[in-house]
Amino acid sequence: MNKILIIACISMVALSAQAQRNQRNNGGNRQQTTREVKSETEVYTQRAEQYVEQWDLSPETGAKFIQLYIEWQQKRMNIIDKYGMDQKAGADINFKKITAEEAEQLVNEDFERLEQQAEIDRQYYAKFKEIVTPAHAAQAVVQQRNRAAGMMSMFRNMGGGMGMGGGMMMMF
Repeated sequence: MNKILIIACISMVALSAQAQRNQRNNGGNRQQTTREVKSETEVYTQRAEQYVEQWDLSPETGAKFIQLYIEWQQKRMNIIDKYGMDQKAGADINFKKITAEEAEQLVNEDFERLEQQAEIDRQYYAKFKEIVTPAHAAQAVVQQRNRAAGMMSMFRNMGGGMGMGGGMMMMF
């Protein structure tokens, strides 16, 4: 299971790097191609299918869970895009020269993003419990939050201390 998660994380890192290259090459235009969106959805589908198989869900329940899981991941990514990648995310901030007001704004935006993610996670945990056991719902949510926190930590350590987001910040 851990190997599968590591492979999925590495795949998302590669997709993130490619998306950022595409963004730079398009003059900062954030419009995604159909293939990029499909790839992201494919990754979410694959992760959800792993849960369905692990939990031995019926085809009907599995299909409901996969659809809900993809929806949840897309909502989480919308928050990250809005508050992480499009805004500074700390990667290009010189913390030695930042003003008190800029520091407050940066931290407050980060807290707001985390609060919005937590709220979405709460909502989807409740929705997951309607179709799978509370233990399964908890596993999906807790593992996602831990995976996201681990990826943030990894990216912070990549870029030689480039700030909060390192060179490429993306959570899954």
